[in-house]
Order: sequence, then structure tokens, then C-alpha cells
Amino acid sequence: MKYLIVIFLWLFFANDVAVMANYPIMRDGESGYPQFPDLVYEFRIAELNKTTPLDLTYNQHVRRYIEIFTLERRAQVEQFMGRAQWFFPIIEDYLQRYDLPLELRYLAVIESGLDPLARSSSNAIGLWQFLFGTAQMFDLRITSFIDERRDVFKSTDAACRYLRYLYNIFGDWNLALAAYNGGPGEVEKAIVRSGGERDYWKLHPYITEAMRNFVPAIIAIKYVFHNADQHLLVPVPHDPLFTNLDTLQIRQRINFATIAQRVGMDVNNIRRLNPVYLLDEIPYAGQPMTLVLPRNKALDFLRSENQFVIAQNNPTNNLLPEQRPGATPIQYIVQPGDFLHKIAMQFGCTIDDIVRWNNLTNMNLAIGMRLMIWTRE
Repeated sequence: MKYLIVIFLWLFFANDVAVMANYPIMRDGESGYPQFPDLVYEFRIAELNKTTPLDLTYNQHVRRYIEIFTLERRAQVEQFMGRAQWFFPIIEDYLQRYDLPLELRYLAVIESGLDPLARSSSNAIGLWQFLFGTAQMFDLRITSFIDERRDVFKSTDAACRYLRYLYNIFGDWNLALAAYNGGPGEVEKAIVRSGGERDYWKLHPYITEAMRNFVPAIIAIKYVFHNADQHLLVPVPHDPLFTNLDTLQIRQRINFATIAQRVGMDVNNIRRLNPVYLLDEIPYAGQPMTLVLPRNKALDFLRSENQFVIAQNNPTNNLLPEQRPGATPIQYIVQPGDFLHKIAMQFGCTIDDIVRWNNLTNMNLAIGMRLMIWTRE
């Protein structure tokens, strides 16, 4: 009887398009979205299991997460699918460098929803949700200015090294994934408590709830990504901002506002492309720092850098602003909400310039106060 069922399923799925056209799809009672019998899920996951060294088992734990992803969290999953268009190629490149299964890319979906800015309640941060100590183990820098856990490239490289390390310890991908979630020490203690059991599913009673949920969630999200059309899931359109990007090596301290001004971009988009920087500026501490920009904007930035260097080497830069060719004095009347820094930015001078030009003895301004400002018009 068992073999007859297997043959039936093989014939049943031989032409998936025809099957979906004729098979009476189950509908969730409340939402009306497609759901399927256990045999259908089991067969589809068994087919996926043939293509990976991971052990993709189907059971009720996995089914529960399929229901969560296709019913309760559909909108979020569609966002994840859209982000995957940008992040998956990067992750796959690193996985191949380290000879790791490509299916490990789904770990980042479960950990962070493919969001480099994600932060957990335990203060794990980034695409791969590294804690502070683990990040330091893999040389990810964390300072007041930068957090490389939010760097897509460096954090992915670190995650690959960590996953390879965990697999070398346990020799089993399900255990390695559980260890990634809860720590290798927790998995080792569970093995001891179970009397030496090393099957992930048999270790369920001995591991934490988070670790019990982690592997089923990864299996389920892989199933969902591969069967999105069967569940009427549609990826959110890929953000064009993340298309045709380039990286530049910056050897000076520079803030995002200056970069945005030079290349004609919104500061918020500079932030989105460079989540590693915490204070809206790129610091410089004796080594080049990376700036990510759309390719055409990267060229604009390089051109502006060349102009900046030429301007720095211009002897007129050694003159005070009021001594430079074309300098013209104007009278400015202080408005409500004005302060020296704001006025200096408005006219492209410094606070020291304004103090010197007006013989100011303090930094306080009164509404209606008249200031002389030298400009180049």
C-alpha cells in the first residue's frame, strides 16, 4: 500500500500546472488563501530535500510555520521576497566562497527578515543578528561611529565563517543551525542530557523553545519561497535604489549631508545604502572606509572629490573669506529661530568668521540684530 501511495504522488505531481488547475485546493476558513493536505506538503518538501545537503524534514512543526508564513504573516513574507532580490545574490556569493549550502541564505530571512538594521530584544543586530561578543570573535568592528554587524558584506562573511565552524563541531546542519540560534554550548548540553542523542528532532525535549522553532521555520520559509505562486504570494517590487551599486574607499572624514549635496541624493538614501555608520558620517581612523552609492552617483562623487582637491591646492584658499576675489559684504537681519551655526551654513562661512566680522563677544543672537556677512556672489 505504501508503494502505491508513492507512485500515486509521483504521477499526481508529474505536471504541476495541470495539477493546480484540476486539484480542489483547500482554502483557509478566514482568509481564503490556499492551503494543502499534509501529503502535498510532504511531497514538495521531499522534492526540495533532494537538492540540498540539509535535512528538510516535514512534520507538524514545519506545517505550523508554513501556515504562519502563508496566512498570518503574508505581507511580511512578500517584503522578504522582495528584499531577497537584492540580498540573496550577495549571500550566495559568500556561501559559495566557503563551500556552504546555498540554503543557508534562508537563515538570514528568519533571523532578520533581510533587514541590516534589525535589532532583537537581546540586542543582536544586523542581517545575521550577531551579539556583541560573537561579532568581536569574528573581527566585526563596533565603535561609537560604526557597527559592522550592519555591514551586509562583512557580516555575511562572518556568518559564513561561524556556520562553517559550527558544522565542523557537530557534523550535522540541523544541529549547526540550532547552535547558531542558541549557542553551541546549549546544543552540547542537550546532547549530554539526552544520553548522547544527535538527531535534531529527537533533541527537541532537551533544547530551548527558540531552538525548537528555528529549524522548522527555516525549512518552512524555504518551502514558501519555492512555492510562493501556489500560495498566491507576490514579492514586493525590488527597490531601484539597490540596483547597479558601486563602492568607494574614503580616506577622509565626511558627513552624509556633504555626500548628499555633492551627488544630488536624499540623505535618507545615503543612510539606507550605508547602514554601518551610526552618526550620519564616515569617520577616518587611519584606514580607508567604504561608501556605497549608485554607480552613476559614485562617478559624481569622484568628480566632486577631484574638484575638492584642486580647490584645496588653490593659493586663494589661504586667504580669509573677505579677502578672496569676489567677496561682497551684505547685511543680514537675525530672524526667529536663527543661531550662529545655522547662519554660517546658510552663507557657507564659519562661526569664527561671523564672530570676527561683527566683533561679537558672545554667541547669543537677538531677533532683529544686524550682522555683516561676506559672501561670494
